[in-house]
Formats: sequence, C-alpha cells, structure tokens
Amino acid sequence: MKATALFMTAGALAAVSADAYDGYGYDPRPASAYNDTISGAARIGYDSRYAYKDLVASSLLNRSGVFTFGGEVDLNLVKDWKQEIGAEYLAFCDGLLSDKNAFNADWKAVKELFPNLTFRGGYEFNYGGLPGYLSKYTGKAPHSVAQSFTAGLAYDDPGHGYFGALDVQYGFYGMTGWRIDLNAGKRWSGLIHEKVDLELSAGTSYSSSYWGAGVAGFDQFNVKLAAPVRISGVDSQSGFRVIPFIQFDWAGNTRSDIRRYTGMSTIEDFRIRVGVEAVYRF
Repeated sequence: MKATALFMTAGALAAVSADAYDGYGYDPRPASAYNDTISGAARIGYDSRYAYKDLVASSLLNRSGVFTFGGEVDLNLVKDWKQEIGAEYLAFCDGLLSDKNAFNADWKAVKELFPNLTFRGGYEFNYGGLPGYLSKYTGKAPHSVAQSFTAGLAYDDPGHGYFGALDVQYGFYGMTGWRIDLNAGKRWSGLIHEKVDLELSAGTSYSSSYWGAGVAGFDQFNVKLAAPVRISGVDSQSGFRVIPFIQFDWAGNTRSDIRRYTGMSTIEDFRIRVGVEAVYRF
C-alpha cells in the first residue's frame, strides 16, 4: 500500500531524534523540563486562498482568501504528559464558504519521547470550511460539522534546524475515513539577517475513504518557503515573530474522485498561495 511509506517515516523521525546530537552548539533539553512550564501561542494571519490541510478549495468555494485568528495553550496533564488546547476562527472573504465562517478546535495529549521528538494524540472539531461544507453538502451530517481522532509524531531540532511531523487522522463524524499528513523541512537561523530566518519545507497527504467511499490516494503535494522575522525573543521557541510565506500546492490523484463524488469543482489543480502570519509564543 502506498501509505506504508508514510508510516515508515515515523521510525525515521525517531531515529533522527536519537542520533542527531553531535555535541556542538547547544545542549538538548532534558525530557523532564518539558512539564516544568506553561507555554502556548497566539496568532493572526492572512492567506490568499483558503486551504484545508494544504488542499486548496476551488475558486467556486473561496475566491479571495481567508483571515485566521487562533492560538493554543500547553498545560500539565499527568506525569511526563502535557495537554495542548487549541482553537482557530477563519473569516472567508467571499465564495460559497463565506456563508458560514469556520471554527476549528482541538485537544491533544503530548509526550516528549526523546529530546525534540514528541508524540501527540487527541481530538479535532471542525465547523464550516472545506470538511464542514462537504459534510453537509454530501449529506453525511445534518450540520456543517466534522470530527476526528488524531495521533502522530512531531520533530523540531532548534540546534540543527530540522523539523517534521507525521499525523494520522480518523474521521468518525461527517467526513469519515483515514487521512495521513507528512511534512518535513529545514530552518536556517539568521541566514538572511540576525533576526530573519529562512524555512523551506515540503509535504504530502494520503487519504482512504475520507472524501467518499472507495476514494483513496494522495490528496496533495506542497512546497513552502517562509522567512520568519524575530521581533522579540532569541529563537523560534518564544517571543513575537512575523512570518511572510509563499507556498506551491498541487492536487493529488484523488481530485477527480472528489469532484465526481461532490458533483462540482472542489479542489484546485495547482495554486500559488502567499500570506503572512504574526505569532507570539510564550
């Protein structure tokens, strides 16, 4: 199965985490320090086109982009575990999706397995947006709601600049079925200026029966270039940053099945997205 390659990446992330430290430049955080503080982030941004997990909605659904407002907070849960509580509001500029602006919320239990490698698993709620719209449009639910369970690994090495994530999602209400998201990238701190970083990343996703019965394959491929500007703080872990970005998104081989299943052009074949995000981490 094609998805096997994505699952194998989980083992690669763990191996990189256990072997990435060569003793220069910094000391990895002790795992015990992970539960010593309360942390979180607040964010506001604009994207020239609305996308759900990098699937760009067609111009029929959204023509002129979306404003986003959100954040998350990390709190102690039990010994060696934290809980991450997040929420996001999306204000669509125009198109069919503007009839109901979207709201997303999630709860995740998080545990650091190795320095900089964490496991996270929990629950996601989507109201409106692409999953909510299709959930109601296709008659899968009486409301524009989609719910799912998620689990995955996240890796972020601030010393060497490597980061990545592997997330598995099982939709059990509205949009039902499996989705797998994989992203990886490299951060160059101070490459452009002492307060300006450069991040290059790429990702893809695979789904099975999520969009419709028997619809399986790769949903999207993307490449993203971002230039985070540190307004305050000394690194990406805390402080205020402004992040302009440009992203290239290609629809995968499920796009024709999604269009046939919904009876309309739902996903863009190719789209260049630009935007900016302001993030304060504490």
